[in-house]
Amino acid sequence: MSDGFVRLYRRDWTPARVRRRVDSLAATGMVLAYPGTGRITAFDEIGEQVEMFREELLAAMAAVGDKHFTFRYWLEDDPDATVIASVRRVGGDVVVEEYSLDGFGGPVYRKGQDTVIRRLLAEFRATESAIGLIVDRWGPSGEDDQDDIVIGGPARVTVVPELMVLRPDIARRNWASSELVPHGDFLAHDTDGILTLAG
Repeated sequence: MSDGFVRLYRRDWTPARVRRRVDSLAATGMVLAYPGTGRITAFDEIGEQVEMFREELLAAMAAVGDKHFTFRYWLEDDPDATVIASVRRVGGDVVVEEYSLDGFGGPVYRKGQDTVIRRLLAEFRATESAIGLIVDRWGPSGEDDQDDIVIGGPARVTVVPELMVLRPDIARRNWASSELVPHGDFLAHDTDGILTLAG
């Protein structure tokens, strides 16, 4: 099993942009409603499932504060596959969307993880207000204060995830230029060839 995650950091988290994110993921087959029943679920503070209507969930996503709002996506092409997601504010106007890679375990974990990572790389590229992306297949880099790193605070990378895509000034604070590759307006530190999934 994996405790990995993908974190997408962005600004301008408005109700319209929340809807756009959910609709964009749905177009790739990553949907809020369980394909068999149409049921949509979020999770309360103690991890209990709470059934919600779509508009109710979108409103809760848009109104998020500094505590995680956690909910579930389903993969239409694999009714047993679920992606637990959460959103929360990271100071001022930055929101982090976190997508769990947990459950994509066993000998084919990469194939399962990659179906999620590929979608989120495309979302990152399509997000005009994106400021950073982290992919950690196993989760240990979560020990760092990644929020502070991405927004440009004093924290530094000490546990390196497989992929970090950061604004150039922040990336150069953590790695030599020879260890970085361009990715749009960003620089990436990619130890696992994850950017090749972006096509």
